[in-house]
Amino acid sequence: PKIPKIAPKFGVFSPQAVTPKLLESGEATPEDLCFSLQETAFAMLAEVTERALALTRARHLLLVGGVAC
Repeated sequence: PKIPKIAPKFGVFSPQAVTPKLLESGEATPEDLCFSLQETAFAMLAEVTERALALTRARHLLLVGGVAC
């Protein structure tokens, strides 16, 4: 059977279309949207990191970073 394509209502690549509607309707606050973006970015990075560790069979991970002003 053919599976119909369903356009996702939300996605990390469609914030310009969705954000104003959510804020205007009161369905979400700016804090909610920031938290959602942070959680999505973290989940994406964690998934890629876990996959890389599994594929390379690495036993260690060095995670570094900082804030540039």
